[in-house]
Amino acid sequence: MAVTSPDVVALYSDIMGSLVPYYEDQVLLPNSSFIRNFYDITGNGSGNTIKIPLVNAYTNGQTVADGASISAVAAAQNDFIPTSVDLAMTKKGSWTDITGEAVEDGSTSLVRNQVISRLAGGIAQAIDISGFAELAGSGATDYGNATASATLERNVVMGPDSLAYGVRREPTVNAFYNNDKDQHEFRATVRAGFKALAASRIALVGSSNVIGQATENADLADFQKAVSNLRAGNVPSMDGSMYAAFIGPATEYKLVTELNHAGAVNIPSLSEMGNQALLTSILGSAVGCMFFRTNNLTVSDNPA
Repeated sequence: MAVTSPDVVALYSDIMGSLVPYYEDQVLLPNSSFIRNFYDITGNGSGNTIKIPLVNAYTNGQTVADGASISAVAAAQNDFIPTSVDLAMTKKGSWTDITGEAVEDGSTSLVRNQVISRLAGGIAQAIDISGFAELAGSGATDYGNATASATLERNVVMGPDSLAYGVRREPTVNAFYNNDKDQHEFRATVRAGFKALAASRIALVGSSNVIGQATENADLADFQKAVSNLRAGNVPSMDGSMYAAFIGPATEYKLVTELNHAGAVNIPSLSEMGNQALLTSILGSAVGCMFFRTNNLTVSDNPA
């Protein structure tokens, strides 16, 4: 079935037009609920790295005696000292080849759905994995398990100013027809990246990555400690009250009973929260966290 077939032409057009909405529905981290610092540099020639300015925190004012020099009170000094971090955007790709026979035997609608879901899901997963890796490698304090050499899910607690996201190329798919193989070839790419803005704005909660393991698990008290330390550092929360907590399958298994008893009473209207990945990942809220499940956390060993 050559690319000139009306059905195949429509198939190519549909796949190209549907990739972005499917991708946006499946990716979790690049969501305005979680990340406020979003940089879109598509369509210009500014390279693949952007410099993000950071500012130092202000200090509390001090008591100054009447008629005394204000600048003589060293603790009252509030100089603006700007710094910056670099956010690099890398290419993520996913591909699939479909034979002409598969299109004929499986119908164009089946092929369309499979190609779109595989390509969009593949690059969405790659983006989320890279974002959680950036958070896990940020140097943030881990308030979870400290057992030497334990292999842990690096669960993350963060606010909307903890991580920045940049995109150089929106999700794109190119389609080709291989005459020699009678094969339709699809190549999807996206160029994007994340940067942790400050380790102090992120909290990790390491917990065993083995589902049902009796030891080396984090509990709600560990997440409460993470939240308390973020609040102590004046890290903005997601909605003025709660932080986003991303947990892996083993941690979800451990916490589900505690979460059920704590009650999910502060979950905002799901219609206002965003894409399907976000809606299907939400678990509940407790100890100042809104919990979301994900399979894309970094798993790593504690130092021996």
